[in-house]
Amino acid sequence: MLVLQDREKRFGLFMAPIDSEIRRLQNDELGELTEFLHCAYPGEVRKANLRYLHWYYLQNPNADGHGVPVWVVRSGGKIVGQLATIPVNLKIGMAYTKAIWILEFILLGEFRGKGLGKRLVLAAREKYPTMITLGINEASTRVFTSLGWKPLGSIHRYHKLLFPGSAIRGLSDKGLLRGGVNWLSFPLRISLGRAKSTSRYEIRRDRVLGHELDELWERASAQWPVAVRRKHGFVAWQFLRQPGKIFEIIRVYEQERLVGYAILFFRKGIGNGPSSKAAISDLVYDSRNQDEVIAALLDAALKLAIERKAGSLVTDVLDARVEARLKSFGFWRIKNSPRFMASSAEFQEILYKPENWYLTRADSDVSIFEEPNVVET
Repeated sequence: MLVLQDREKRFGLFMAPIDSEIRRLQNDELGELTEFLHCAYPGEVRKANLRYLHWYYLQNPNADGHGVPVWVVRSGGKIVGQLATIPVNLKIGMAYTKAIWILEFILLGEFRGKGLGKRLVLAAREKYPTMITLGINEASTRVFTSLGWKPLGSIHRYHKLLFPGSAIRGLSDKGLLRGGVNWLSFPLRISLGRAKSTSRYEIRRDRVLGHELDELWERASAQWPVAVRRKHGFVAWQFLRQPGKIFEIIRVYEQERLVGYAILFFRKGIGNGPSSKAAISDLVYDSRNQDEVIAALLDAALKLAIERKAGSLVTDVLDARVEARLKSFGFWRIKNSPRFMASSAEFQEILYKPENWYLTRADSDVSIFEEPNVVET
């Protein structure tokens, strides 16, 4: 606590209530955390589900084994605020460093404006000097800015309407009307800019993620100065073992060598109706023949979304190559996109340039906090 007090003086933080305590959560305290989550997120049952919390915090292969990657504020013996994170291995240049993504940052109303939020961030920084956050609100942005975080703009969100009858609320559960609107909208489903050379690639659609992803990552990551490492265990944790969700996996091969993959999520439809929205949650492509591989992945993703009659297909990405291909396939960029910030004492020169980053929807809270698409048992 002495270190925190010294830092409070240095940053001019508000003094917190005398009975407040900030520390990292321990594994056996997850049950206690659920009480706070019920209060902080009323109606969001999934966030306080113990099975989900065990997956989220304890099964992550990047967990360090020294407690839950959550820093909490206690007052009167109860948790009144949290800074929840996901540990990642962050590629910076040619090396890797341990870092955290901050995903949830919240205090109960009566404890805001007392400097506790800043103290939470500083406590986490003691363990992880390099931190990133993506998709934050105004209040959180102010806290991070006051602590010297660097705003890096936003990850870019793209959208392509496919079946308006499935996408429009009120029509998605009306079979005949939905079918009529979808039939009239056929031109929307024509994929523009398809590369003829994509026929040289083999497309496989199955829920398999093996060690070949590691070999692909070593080749692919050479083209990005900064990116979250996609080891097969981490990708499998996020997309094969996430409770209540089934993700679809598309893999692209060239002569039996994996050269790219895309992972899709389909929202649960109303009744037996199709999904109102599908998303490309993650996408990785080889450093050779990049444009062709990206085109093959996007073409396969669109075909799957059209096959399922999804209302639209969306994705979040920060990468000039992928974004150029998205536009050629008829996706349009949405102005409202998740904000992105980073903090590091050691790697500022490379981290603080948005053009150095490779980001997808998998690097934000979106793919985790989307509603389940299967019934949890």
